[in-house]
Amino acid sequence: MEGFIVFDYAKQYAEARKELAQWLAEGKIQRKETIVKGGLAKAEQALADLYNGVNTGKLLVEVCPEDGVTKANL
Repeated sequence: MEGFIVFDYAKQYAEARKELAQWLAEGKIQRKETIVKGGLAKAEQALADLYNGVNTGKLLVEVCPEDGVTKANL
């Protein structure tokens, strides 16, 4: 087994990002993530869950404004 240093490929980041985004859109690859709903009130439990290995992939805490309207488009 041989690893690599990601910074050795910094010049290829833009190309890789474009290709990975396309693969995501086409369903060729999928993200693994756990989304904890309930806003910052659930953040403490989400952190404990992270350290206990409860999540799959990325662990995200969903935070929405009080009016429920999401203004950022990520």
